[in-house]
Amino acid sequence: MPRTHHWTWLGALALAAAPTLVQGQASAPKSHTVRAGDTLWDLARTYKGDPFLWPDIYRRNTTVVEDPHWIYPGEVLSLDGSDAVAAVPTQDTPAPDSPAADSAARTAMAQDSAATGVGGADSAQAVPAQVEPVPEPVDGPKPASLASLMAAGDPDAPPRLFGPLRGESMHETLRAYTNQPYRPLRRSEFLSSGFLTENEKLPYGDVMNLVTPPQIDAEPSNSNALPYARIAVQAPKGAVYQVGDSLLVVQLGQELKPYGEVVVPTGIARVIDTAGGRYLAEVVTLYAPIRRGQRVLPAETFVPAAGVKAVPVSNGVQATLLGGSRRQDLKAPQMVVFLDKGKRDGVARGDLFEIRRHPKRLDDGSIRVNEVMATLQVVHVREHTATARVLNVVSPDIQPGASVVQVAKLP
Repeated sequence: MPRTHHWTWLGALALAAAPTLVQGQASAPKSHTVRAGDTLWDLARTYKGDPFLWPDIYRRNTTVVEDPHWIYPGEVLSLDGSDAVAAVPTQDTPAPDSPAADSAARTAMAQDSAATGVGGADSAQAVPAQVEPVPEPVDGPKPASLASLMAAGDPDAPPRLFGPLRGESMHETLRAYTNQPYRPLRRSEFLSSGFLTENEKLPYGDVMNLVTPPQIDAEPSNSNALPYARIAVQAPKGAVYQVGDSLLVVQLGQELKPYGEVVVPTGIARVIDTAGGRYLAEVVTLYAPIRRGQRVLPAETFVPAAGVKAVPVSNGVQATLLGGSRRQDLKAPQMVVFLDKGKRDGVARGDLFEIRRHPKRLDDGSIRVNEVMATLQVVHVREHTATARVLNVVSPDIQPGASVVQVAKLP
C-alpha cells in the first residue's frame, strides 16, 4: 500500500510539471542569428539542453551552414522542428543480424564440431534444437561494430523526454560529415574578410539611417541593424543603384602603410526600393554591427571553385606579412591577415601560404631554425596585396614582417 501511494504521488508531480514543459517549448525561439563566438555545440546546449544534439541544428540548416565546423556571424539558423529537411535520410542503417540467425549459426558450428569428433560421440547425439550460447573466447569479447553502436533502440520502449539516444546522434553526425561536398573557398569567407584600399579612391556610398520599424522617426546613433532590417543608403555622387543590387556594408579600420586603410565588412544589404535619390536596402547578412555612418560598396561577384584541391608548388611567391585587421600579435585560426603580394605577383584566391620563422643565431648562442609558424589561405586578391585567413597555428607569436611563402595553388 505505501508503494502504491508513492507512485501515485510521482504521477501527480509529472502531470503538474507537464504544462510547464509545454509552455517552455511553445515559447522557444524558432531561429537564432549567429554572433561572434557561437558554435553549434553551444547553441545545442542553449536551445536543446544537450550539446551532443548539435547535429540536429546542423541538419535543419544545410542550406545555410556549408561546414559544421564553421558558422559565421549573421547567418540565421532555424530551430523550428517543423521544418522539412531534405538532407535527412529516409531509411536508417540496418540493425545487426537477428538473434535467430545468430542461433542458427551457432547450431551449425556445434554440428561441425560433433562431426569432426570434438567432444566425443555423445556430443554428436546431444545437439538440441536450441543450442546454448557459445561462451566468449578467453581473449575477451570482440569489439562492437559501428553498425551495432548506431542501431536503433528497443521499438517498444517509451519515447525519450530529452531527445534521441547518444548513439543515434552519432549516427546522424557521421551522415552529416560524409555527405558534405568539398569547397576550397566559400562565398562568406570571400565577402567577410575585407581588403586593403591600396590608396585607391573607392566608390563609397553612405548608410544614412535605420528605418525599421518605420514609425520611429529618430534612433540613437549607436543603434544596430538586425537581420532583415531596412536601412536608408545614399549612392556616391554621379552613381545610381538598381533594385536587387547587393551592397557590401563596411567600416574603415587602421592604416597599413604604404598600402592604405583596412576595409572591414560588417554585412550585406540588398536594394529593395528607391525614392528621391535615396535608396532603401534590406540587411540580408551580418558580419559585425551595422550602424549609421558606415559606408557601402557594390558587392564583388564570387565564382566558387569546382571542388578541386590545391596542388603543391615549388619556388612559390615570397611575401611579407603586413599585419591583421586588428592590432593583435598572437594569431589564431580564422583570423584575417594581409600580405604584400597580389595579382601582379601571381597570387590568386585559394592559394596556400606558410608563415615561416626567420633563421638566426640568438644572443644566448642558440640557433633559431626556419620552421613553419602558421598556414594561410588567400581569400581575396587585389593588384598589390592579398587577404588571407589563418588555417592553423603552430606558434602564435607572429609579428608583422614575418616571411610568408606560397606552397600550393588551385589548378
